[in-house]
Amino acid sequence: MSILDKSEVEMAEMYPGFKRWSVVDGGRGSTQLSVSEVRMEPGSSPPLHAHPTEETILIAEGELEAYVGDETHQVSAGQFVLAPPGVKHGFSNKTDAPALIYGIHPTPAVQTEWDEE
Repeated sequence: MSILDKSEVEMAEMYPGFKRWSVVDGGRGSTQLSVSEVRMEPGSSPPLHAHPTEETILIAEGELEAYVGDETHQVSAGQFVLAPPGVKHGFSNKTDAPALIYGIHPTPAVQTEWDEE
């Protein structure tokens, strides 16, 4: 059994207020899975993005506006969002409180295509 500690990975602030820790991935011994912890500060709204694999996102804390394809939903702690392969998706934190989410991918090496428009 491996114990993976978030404190042992470097935080990446990919966009303002969007802080990501890659806790489980191929570089940390996984052969089939990646899990990232993301903290979204109030007002943060990174660009939409897509992956060649599906992604499941757990909303652990807070409330967010979720975008999957052409749909928009309000999501909150305890809910999951499923983004199919190749479908653009993302989140916006329009509240005054931070949100915490976990992105789960069925691959040890996540590939992301960001929509920079």
